[in-house]
Amino acid sequence: MSTTTQTLKFAKRKLRNEIKSKLKIISQDSLNSQSQSILNKLQDSTIFKNAKTIAVYMNMPDSEIKTLPIINECFKLNKQVYLPNCNTQPAPNRKKIYLSMLKVPSFQHVLDLKPQGKYQLLEPLEGEDAIEQGDLDLILIPGVAFTSNLKRLGHGAGFYDEFLSAYHNKWSTIPTLIGLALEEQIVEDDVLPVENHDYELNQLITNSDTYPKPR
Repeated sequence: MSTTTQTLKFAKRKLRNEIKSKLKIISQDSLNSQSQSILNKLQDSTIFKNAKTIAVYMNMPDSEIKTLPIINECFKLNKQVYLPNCNTQPAPNRKKIYLSMLKVPSFQHVLDLKPQGKYQLLEPLEGEDAIEQGDLDLILIPGVAFTSNLKRLGHGAGFYDEFLSAYHNKWSTIPTLIGLALEEQIVEDDVLPVENHDYELNQLITNSDTYPKPR
C-alpha cells in the first residue's frame, strides 16, 4: 500500500469517527423530522419520479434517515423495489462477501423480512438479482459523510463501490445515484478525501436542500 493510499485511508477513518460521534447524539425527533423532509424533497426529484426500478437501503436505527417510508412510497407509485443482501455465494470477479440487490414484491413483504447480519437490518434472502437483470434505474445510496459537490464517504466496507463496478463491468453503465443525508453528515468538500474507485453521486438530498450534479 502506497503512502498516499495509507494517508487517504487514515483521513477517511478519522472523518468516519468524527461524524459517527455527532450522529450518536441525534434525537429520534430530529431523525423523524429530517427523514420526512427528505422524503418530501425526494418526491419532487425528477430523477426519482422517472425511475421505474429503484434500490433502497435499509437504514440503521440511530444514524441514518428512515427509509421504510421511502420504500412504501415506491410501492405506492408502482415502482419495482430492490433491497440489499450481503451475499456469500461465490461469484466470478466478486468479493468473498458482496452486495446483491434483490427484488421484493410488496411493502408487506418488506415488513415480513427478518433482521440479518451484524447490524440486524431487514434483508431479503431471495428474489430477482438486479445485477442479472441489468435494468436498475436508481440507487438511493447510504453513506457516513457527504458534500454539496456530491462526494460520498461510505462505511468502509466498499460494498456499494464494488457493486457498482461489477454492474458496470456487466452492463457498461451504472444506475443513477442519489445520496440521502442528515444535516450532521454534510462536510466541506476539502474535508472529504476520495480515491479513484469512489463513485460520485448524481444528486444529494438533505433536510434543507437538494444538490444537482454540476453540468
